[in-house]
Amino acid sequence: MVPDVRLPFTTRIDRDSVPVAETLVLSLSALLWFVLRRGWLPGPGPVPDGLDAPMSAPGVPEAAATANGLAGALAYLLLWGAMMLTMMLPSLLPAVRRYRDELCDAPSVFGPSIAAFVGAYGLVWTLAGAVPLAVDFLLSIRGLVTATIGGVDAGALALAGLFAFAGAYQFTSLKRDLLARCARCRSIPHRPGVRRMAREGVEYAANCVGCTWPLFAAMVALGSMNHLVMVGLTLVVALERLAANGEDIAVAWGVVLLGAAAVALLSGVLGI
Repeated sequence: MVPDVRLPFTTRIDRDSVPVAETLVLSLSALLWFVLRRGWLPGPGPVPDGLDAPMSAPGVPEAAATANGLAGALAYLLLWGAMMLTMMLPSLLPAVRRYRDELCDAPSVFGPSIAAFVGAYGLVWTLAGAVPLAVDFLLSIRGLVTATIGGVDAGALALAGLFAFAGAYQFTSLKRDLLARCARCRSIPHRPGVRRMAREGVEYAANCVGCTWPLFAAMVALGSMNHLVMVGLTLVVALERLAANGEDIAVAWGVVLLGAAAVALLSGVLGI
């Protein structure tokens, strides 16, 4: 009779079957979500006098950042970078999985390589936050979304325009090409240098920014620090990249955006 010997839990794990890449990426995304929800990152500072609205309202984070000088702008960029990385990390799974398969298993190679790739990727998205800051510096986003021109809600019209542009962009060949690049990655050496992986992260992020920037422009008009909007965009971007029929999902999302543009336009004109 074979004795009932219970092996330790760590011994019974097939380490080769552990999804290391997926675990790392999703754990980092979950951690960033937790940090953002808990408000552990510094905010862009107090909102300007007379602006009575929560930080999740459209244009408020940008107004606070531009009103508080360099410190406000840097805090905004830090928050923006954390939010972008949180939303985009799930869509990085195919790239990180392939790198996991191609990289040397040694921790001294795998760890720094993946860290350099993700760090450079996040840095590009962080710097992209300078765009809404520049727009708000030149033209108050909060003032635009709350303005009324001739009895017409200017904010609804601006949102309709952004939705329409984002929807139309989903049908373009540029969107399809960039989406295809974001759904795959180039082969790398077995032992790449950190500088090589950082360069890969920058180039991969540039493709992702080009693929999704109209969606995030609409996000700013809806509230760049609105967590519900963040959740929705995370799902949309992840489905476009991870699903087998990602291109069809991108087209379907374009139809939805065009419909949302029509609703926003009617809302602004009719005052619904």
